[in-house]
Amino acid sequence: MQSRPRARVALLVALAVLSLAARLFLLLHRPLWHDEIFTVWAARLAPPELVSALATDSGPPLFYVLERPFARAADSPARDPLVRALPFAAGLALFFAVFTLPRGGARAWWIVLGACLALGNLYSAEARAYAPLALGCLAVFHLSILAPETTGRLASLFLVAAATLWMHYLALFAVAAALVLALGLRRVRAAIVLVAALTSFGPWLPVLLAQPPGAMAWLRDPPASAISGFLSALGGVGRIPAPFGPTPPTALLAAGAVVGATLAALLARDARNDSAVRGALLFVLIVLGLALGASLWRPVAFAGRSEMAVLPVWMWAVARATPGRRALAGAAAAASVLGLATTLFVAAGPHPRSTAAAAVDSVARLARPGDTVVAGPGFYLPALLAADQGRLKARLVALPAGDASHPGWFVAWPLSADDVGVAERAADETSPGSRLFLLLPPAYSQAALMDPLARRGNLRELVRQPDGVLTVWTPRN
Repeated sequence: MQSRPRARVALLVALAVLSLAARLFLLLHRPLWHDEIFTVWAARLAPPELVSALATDSGPPLFYVLERPFARAADSPARDPLVRALPFAAGLALFFAVFTLPRGGARAWWIVLGACLALGNLYSAEARAYAPLALGCLAVFHLSILAPETTGRLASLFLVAAATLWMHYLALFAVAAALVLALGLRRVRAAIVLVAALTSFGPWLPVLLAQPPGAMAWLRDPPASAISGFLSALGGVGRIPAPFGPTPPTALLAAGAVVGATLAALLARDARNDSAVRGALLFVLIVLGLALGASLWRPVAFAGRSEMAVLPVWMWAVARATPGRRALAGAAAAASVLGLATTLFVAAGPHPRSTAAAAVDSVARLARPGDTVVAGPGFYLPALLAADQGRLKARLVALPAGDASHPGWFVAWPLSADDVGVAERAADETSPGSRLFLLLPPAYSQAALMDPLARRGNLRELVRQPDGVLTVWTPRN
């Protein structure tokens, strides 16, 4: 009689250990990619410089403030994993939400889903704000919709909601959804607290509204594609962003979408008899709906990322509703199997270091004080971090020059006369005996740029790869 509970406990422990192992492997062995490099660079800035950088480049400042001690400690590539410690801790903290569920099967399903769903595992090993965002959104949902409106819980709701808003822009949709639901449930005090939290974010709204369109221009995701991606994430898989590793087979993504749609239909049927599950489903629907609606104004909804604002609430609803319901248990098990398979597929795949990071390290070893490095799109940010960490001793120049004001993103515009002028001025300012290194994508390493430099001095191409070219220029004696 006792063998079944023991087997269930053993399964839960095995899944948790496997999930933890996959997260740790990705945390320790996957090289930082562009957005994580931005996290390290931004988190090392002093507060006034951070606010100035985020005015054109990224989200609210709190995540970067919290990352500051980890980024300061990560003073070399060997210590890069340190900046993933905060998201990793947030991902682990989500497991403790098990205590918000009824004892028994609901808690077991929470552990299973938390250990298996792919996006939850992957973002727990990435140095960006999505894992803390997920934790904050779950807390906002629980405190505003389910928890008793005591003074202590309302104070916690304000602190959590305000902190989550200052962590990531997607929290605006989560807090707005919680506010709508709180008003619908006549939880007036919770609604007032949520309004106060939104008001606390007011000072940053001008920065949000002034974000240049180019900062998110690459996020274009057609609604049909976004919706299918959302369903796949809810079904355990999701669209896996390329920086995490190899892209899972299309069949796996499609299977996740089918399972996600099935879970949604089954939960909608059962939610009629459970107000908590109904509230969770409405929360998920409102948040994702607001994200899709906001995308009509500016690209916001992006499958593979936006779901992190609702994924724990979705898992909570599934875990609560599944015990005793065979069809729902089968769909939840399918989502768990698909999610764990996706996690292991990504973790086991190749994770090569980017050309940009490797090239910057090579230039950092070659360059001396007095040299100049002209870094093109994709190369400027890692070079900027190397300079900030003291690894790159040369003067650094952005090409195009405008990238210096927003190193976290760039638009692949064609080489212009102004860009040629930037390189020519850098050459003119290079003193005899010093060198000018040009670290550029192939589209920028063209005769229109190189010929004027060749007329001014000696030009030698050191390395050419499909995604980067390193050239050195020296003045003529």
